[in-house]
Amino acid sequence: MTLLLFTSVESACAQKVRLVLAEKQLVWNEQSLNLRRGDQFAPEYLKLNPKAVVPTLVHDGVVIRESSIINEYLEEAYPQPRLSPVDLLQRSQMRLWVKTGDDELHPAIGVLTYATVLRHQMNEMKTPQQLQQHFASITDPKRRERQQQTHEQGLQSPAAELAIRNLRQIIMAMDTALSAHQWLVGENYSLADAAFAPYMVRLHKLGLTGLWRQHPSFANWLQRVTQRENALRLENPWGSEKFNAIVNRHAEAASSDLSKLLQQN
Repeated sequence: MTLLLFTSVESACAQKVRLVLAEKQLVWNEQSLNLRRGDQFAPEYLKLNPKAVVPTLVHDGVVIRESSIINEYLEEAYPQPRLSPVDLLQRSQMRLWVKTGDDELHPAIGVLTYATVLRHQMNEMKTPQQLQQHFASITDPKRRERQQQTHEQGLQSPAAELAIRNLRQIIMAMDTALSAHQWLVGENYSLADAAFAPYMVRLHKLGLTGLWRQHPSFANWLQRVTQRENALRLENPWGSEKFNAIVNRHAEAASSDLSKLLQQN
């Protein structure tokens, strides 16, 4: 059995797969890609992942893509410890949370991270022509348009405003669920908790803690999920020290704009 995970220090999607691998106490190898340098567009990686995104898991030569699908695969391939409810209704609720993470949470966090941090890195690393080449290489047209708009307008972009509004709704729904039970789906940690944890840690690092000031059950969950053994077992569970230092520096520089964004949305 060999497990190889293609990852990146800045990828929340990769982080949620690492949490599941650690929770199941599996042994795996990693190959880290530098997304700012464009490693994900290398021909050999595009053969594994035509969308040029991370993570990608290779299990005994078989390629599995998309973080949520990877986590479902790991749950079925390695059923112990169990990370999905036995109860069918709860399992459907878990999948709904995971879908919300993919459809709503992921793009919202992506926009805010790009607007606050990554666009500055891109401007430092690339010429205007190289930037246009970068945008042209993004195969998903919606993602390409969103990233270009966010690059140009930053935290003043409509995408950033929409991200904050969506996050308020998501955190409110999480707080309601977590006020009724310990984890997002019942009394046991599940794939849903692993899916949401990296994104919420990113919000904390961006200084957007005001989003849950009035949601104590969510705040309690965030504290518990970051101190869970699977996270403590990992090296840099929430990204490398270098990347997190960059996030903190840019978040501090943008604190006034971030506060204004929260107040207005």
